[in-house]
Amino acid sequence: MALVSTASAAVLRAQPAAAKNGAEVMHLSQRQFMEVNLGPFASASEACDYCFSSFTKEGVPPAGPVAPACVCMSYPEGGQHNMFCATPVSAAGFVKEKGGCRCKPRDMEAMGKTTCQPIE
Repeated sequence: MALVSTASAAVLRAQPAAAKNGAEVMHLSQRQFMEVNLGPFASASEACDYCFSSFTKEGVPPAGPVAPACVCMSYPEGGQHNMFCATPVSAAGFVKEKGGCRCKPRDMEAMGKTTCQPIE
């Protein structure tokens, strides 16, 4: 697993501004690019299997699951595959551009194995 971030720790620890009534107000805005790649896996189906059992999808309460409705996908990179799990519909376009596919658990047409169908 690789974590790529250019965010500065000082920015992440900035003090919140005080509101007029004494309550704290948090101002959220995008300041830095952050990308998390999860892989590599030997095949798309291995990336998919990992996704279906990942903390993001399954989790352990009270911290997880993070996004139980996320859609598991896989995309090739450097001869191997990365896992990708997202809820926005636009994420499928991102994975499609990378030549990726949508994971299908227990695919009965493949004798119950996990498969990865091209995104159309």
